[in-house]
Amino acid sequence: MHAKSLGKSSAARVIVIRLVFILLILTFALGIMVWRAPLWVGKEITLFRLLAAGFHKRSMVIDGHHVFYLEGGPASGSSVVLIHGLGSEAQQDWVALAPYLVRAGYHVYAMDLLGYGQSDKPSELTFSISEEAKFVEAFLDAKHLTSVALGGDSMGGWIAAKVALDRPDLVARLMLFDSAGIKFQLSFDQAIFTPQTEQQVDQLMAVVTPGAPRLPQFVKADFIRKSKRDGWVVKRALASMTSGADDLDAKFSALKMPLLIVWGKDDVMTPLSLGESMHRAAPQSVLAIYDGCGHIAVVTCINQIVSTVLSFLSGTGPEPGKTIEVPAQKHFLMP
Repeated sequence: MHAKSLGKSSAARVIVIRLVFILLILTFALGIMVWRAPLWVGKEITLFRLLAAGFHKRSMVIDGHHVFYLEGGPASGSSVVLIHGLGSEAQQDWVALAPYLVRAGYHVYAMDLLGYGQSDKPSELTFSISEEAKFVEAFLDAKHLTSVALGGDSMGGWIAAKVALDRPDLVARLMLFDSAGIKFQLSFDQAIFTPQTEQQVDQLMAVVTPGAPRLPQFVKADFIRKSKRDGWVVKRALASMTSGADDLDAKFSALKMPLLIVWGKDDVMTPLSLGESMHRAAPQSVLAIYDGCGHIAVVTCINQIVSTVLSFLSGTGPEPGKTIEVPAQKHFLMP
């Protein structure tokens, strides 16, 4: 009996040792993966958060191009379509806001534009505002979506405004978050959008999120690898954007649908003066300014912004023409 107990105890120790060994190997492998591909790991974590919030990965073919998008929320909910910014993708720009929208009962679509994320990168395209707007329109038509609430962040706001101008039948409400679209002079070298050095990565991060701590060296290295791989798309988009062909200065006043303009007061990339110009051009708009927030306010300051967005979508928000200013919070919290 004693020998049997010793035998069982020895077998249990062997199993425990094997499990510890496997765990150590997995931990080591994960550490290597984080070190070699931190951006990919971050994307997977972000995607997991969205899947846990009720989103699903979808894909379809539009005009011969494979398109990836995220979809979530009750089928009966009003449709909200979200467009990401330059060099970004759907899950990155909308990880904070999208779950709130789903919990509020909206049916949400967030697509990767052509050239970005998991969507195709056709070599024949210029990735201009006009081309991307046509793509968004084709997506809405393919999904049989009309009278949606359309939201865009940064370059995505420019694209969303272009869609609203070209196809007002598709857009019932428009939301612009720290949006481009009106001509202005960059206060920094646009080369940082496709960083080739660690210094340029630091400069880009400082513009996107003022006051944020510097990234570790291995993360910067991954940024540079990604830029060398996919930066050609960003360069083409920038060349088109700076050509003036799609500037909306003279057209912005033609937007007649309810319009929410959200801005981080400390935005360095697209300064607040742009949002103020848009607000003056569209007298039915609401301008919401968030002190202490930068260019990606819709991510970093979501706890301040979300109530304004939800009240706007429900039609219970501030009166058209209003400007509201929200004081800074000491800490920005993610949902």
